[in-house]
Amino acid sequence: MSGLAGIYHLDGKPADPTLLQRMINRLVHRGPDASDYWIRGSVGVGHVMLHTTPESLDERQPWLDETGTLCLTLDGRIDNREDLAASLDAAGFHLRTNTDAELMLRAYQHWGAHCPEHVIGDFALVVWDGQRQQLFCARDILGLKPFYYCLRGTTVCWASEIPPLFEQEAPPRRPNEAMVAEFLTGNVVTNAETLYEGIHRLEPAHVLVIRPGKNETRRYWTIDPHRRIDYSNDDDYAEHFHELFSRAVQCRLRSQKPIGLELSGGLDSSSVVSLLQAFSRTNPQDRDRFHTFSLIFPGLPCDERGFIDDVTAQGPFPSHRIRAQAPALDGFLDDVLRYHDLPDHPNGAMSNSLRALAQQQGCRVILTGSGGDEWLTGSFFHYADLLRTLKLGALLRRLHADRPLYCDRSSCDLFSVPLVQFGLLPLIPQSCRNIGKWLLGRTNIPDWISPEFWHRTHMQDRIRQASFAPPFSSYAQQDLFRSTVQGLGIHGIELDERASSSFALEKRHPFNDRRIIEFALALPEEQRWRDRPKFILRKALGELLPTSVRERVQKADFSCMFAQALLTESSEAIFQSLSLASVGWVDGGKILTTYQTMAHCYNRGDEAYRFHVAPLWMIFGVELWFRTLFPEHREHPDLPTRQEVASSYSA
Repeated sequence: MSGLAGIYHLDGKPADPTLLQRMINRLVHRGPDASDYWIRGSVGVGHVMLHTTPESLDERQPWLDETGTLCLTLDGRIDNREDLAASLDAAGFHLRTNTDAELMLRAYQHWGAHCPEHVIGDFALVVWDGQRQQLFCARDILGLKPFYYCLRGTTVCWASEIPPLFEQEAPPRRPNEAMVAEFLTGNVVTNAETLYEGIHRLEPAHVLVIRPGKNETRRYWTIDPHRRIDYSNDDDYAEHFHELFSRAVQCRLRSQKPIGLELSGGLDSSSVVSLLQAFSRTNPQDRDRFHTFSLIFPGLPCDERGFIDDVTAQGPFPSHRIRAQAPALDGFLDDVLRYHDLPDHPNGAMSNSLRALAQQQGCRVILTGSGGDEWLTGSFFHYADLLRTLKLGALLRRLHADRPLYCDRSSCDLFSVPLVQFGLLPLIPQSCRNIGKWLLGRTNIPDWISPEFWHRTHMQDRIRQASFAPPFSSYAQQDLFRSTVQGLGIHGIELDERASSSFALEKRHPFNDRRIIEFALALPEEQRWRDRPKFILRKALGELLPTSVRERVQKADFSCMFAQALLTESSEAIFQSLSLASVGWVDGGKILTTYQTMAHCYNRGDEAYRFHVAPLWMIFGVELWFRTLFPEHREHPDLPTRQEVASSYSA
C-alpha cells in the first residue's frame, strides 16, 4: 500500500515542487516508510511508500526506466508475478529487480495502454510517458486501490485521496448535487464522480489517458457473460474452486511482517483462516506468522463468539478479540475533516480498535473474507430464471429452502414478497412497470427527497443510464455483477481501504481475485446456491471448516450498531435541524418522523427499526459532510464547528 499524487500542466507550465510536496504531505499516513517525487518540466509525480512485501524493501518510487522517459508510481500489488514475468521475459523484457514497480513498468513497455489487462492484483498506477508526452493511469477491476483526479483548464492533478487535490489554487469547492442525490436516495450507481464538482474518480477496470488535446477513459476489463463452466458432478466443481481459492490465498501471503486474519465467525473469513490452518500443519514454521483478529458483541444478537471459538480451536494462531463499541459522533466528524468525504459506516468505524491492535502486533497485511458474499452467495433473482423457463417444481423447492433467509417469523407468507419481487417483476418489461406505477400513483422518489431536487439532478436518468452490465443470460448473474461493481459496493470498498490505510494496513481479499470472480460468475446457479448460500464453498472446504460454521445459514446483522450510533443526543439534535433541508434537498419533517419511528421501534425491541437505519445513516453522513465542509449552511449551534473539530484532530 502506498499513496500517489501528481500534477501535469498541459500548456507546458513548469510543475511547482512546493505544491507537489504539500500534496504528498497530505498522504504521509498512507506511506510512512518513504516519500519522494520526480519533476520533469510540466510534470510532477509524487509517491509515499508503505513496505508490505519483501520485494517492496528494494523499491524506490517514482520508478524510472533506463532512458528516463518513463516514470511510474504504483499503489498496489501484483498477484500473478511469475506468469507476468515469464511473459515479459519471453518478449525480451528482462527484469533488473524483483519489484512489483519494475514488473508493472515493463508491462507498460510491452503492452502499452493494454497492460492492466494482463495484471492480476490490486493497483492504482500512473505512468508518465515522455516519448508520447502523455499521462497514463489505471485502476484495478474492483477499485480496491483508490484514484481521484481533477482537470481544471490546462492542469490535471491526481491523488489517492481527495484532500491533496484541494492544495492547488482553484475555484471554491462546490457540492456535486447529482452525487449528493444518489447518496440521499440510496441509489448510488455512479463510480466516476465524487461529492464535489470537478473532482472525479477513475472508475474500477478503467484506464485514463491524458495528453494535449486528449482526455480519454476506457474500460479495459469486464466479465465474459457467455462463459459457462459445466462439470458432470459436484466434486469437480469443488476441486476446481479449491485450487483457485488456495492459489488466491497463497499469492497474497507476501509479507515481511506478521499477517493478520480477519475472523468474524462467518463462512468467508472462517474459510480463509481454516485454509491457512491446514497449510500450517505441513509448514510448522508458519504457525507464528498469522494472528486472527475478531470483534465480539456480548449480549447482542450479532455476537459470533461461538463460531470464532470453533475456528480458533482448530489451529495454533494467536487469537485477538475486542469488544465492539458503537462509535461516537466525534469519530465521524473526524472522518469528514480528514478525508473531505462521507464518514465511515458504524460497522466499519467500530473496527478501528481492531485495526489499531493489528498495527500494535506488527501487522501490515490483513487477509479478509470480503468478496465471498458478493460472488458466491447466489441471487434471489434466480426465481425469475426458474419462472421464465417454467421450472415450477424447482422454483417451489427453492422458495421453501430459502424461507429462513428472508422470513423472521413463521407467519411469513411464502409467496408474498420474494416471488413477486424477484420472480415476477423482472419478467415484466420496464415500460409496463412504469405504466403500472403511474396507474397506482407510485413514484421512484423517496418521500424524504424534494421532488424538485430529484428532477433537477436527473436521478431517474442516472439510475437508468448507469446500469452497466454485460448481456448475461440469467437474471441471477446480472444481479451479482451489478450489485458488486456499481455504486454502493464500490463505495464500501473505498471506505474500508481508507480506514485501513490510516493505520498503515493493507487489506487483501482472496475472494476478490479476478480468477475467482470469473469462475464464480460462470457457474450454474445451483453451485452458488443449493438449499443454502455458497454451496460450492461449503463443498470445497469440507472438513477444513468446523461443522458449526459449515452448516450455518444465517448471517450476523449489525443494524443494531447503526441504531446505537444514530440514537445519541447529539445525533437527534442533528436530525431536528438538518442543513440539507435548509437548501431544499430533503423534507426535514419527514426525515425527523422516520428517525422517531426508528427510535421507537428500536427501544421497544421491534425489529422493524432495521428498515429505517440504512436510509437514515446515509442522510446522517451527508448531513455531517455538508455541515462541516460547507459551514455557511450550518444552522444548529450545538454541533462542533469545523475549526473545533480541527483543533481536536490536531491535538
